[in-house]
Amino acid sequence: MKKLRSLDVVLDEVRDERAAQLRHFESLDAKAGIVLGFAGAITTLAPAQGVLIGMGRGSAAIAGLLALWAFLPRNFQVADTSLLRRRYLASEPEFTKLRLLDTLIEMITGADHLLQGKARRLKSAMVALAVAVALVAAGIQID
Repeated sequence: MKKLRSLDVVLDEVRDERAAQLRHFESLDAKAGIVLGFAGAITTLAPAQGVLIGMGRGSAAIAGLLALWAFLPRNFQVADTSLLRRRYLASEPEFTKLRLLDTLIEMITGADHLLQGKARRLKSAMVALAVAVALVAAGIQID
């Protein structure tokens, strides 16, 4: 096998990217939880009078549903460590590192799709929540 001089550098960078991706997932989940809480508060605490307030409560309910959708757990790939041990323990270190690198890159690429979808749903939930706040505030002012 050809000597792969940059393998350790690239592997470290890919591991850092994977860790950053995991932090981003956790961050989006935390934000979805906050949006869900505010949406629930508006839905239950806004007065039950007036068309604008009713529309605001509806928008808050939509925001809550979108936040729940963003919050749902997804199939997030992880390395099968027992398989790694069985298949690669006796292999050359560079070969094993290269296979691990390729596997991590595939997992990052697959998780990126999940991450983008989660972020889109959270943005939609935040827009719906902002609309809810505006409608409820306007409805309270008018009434």
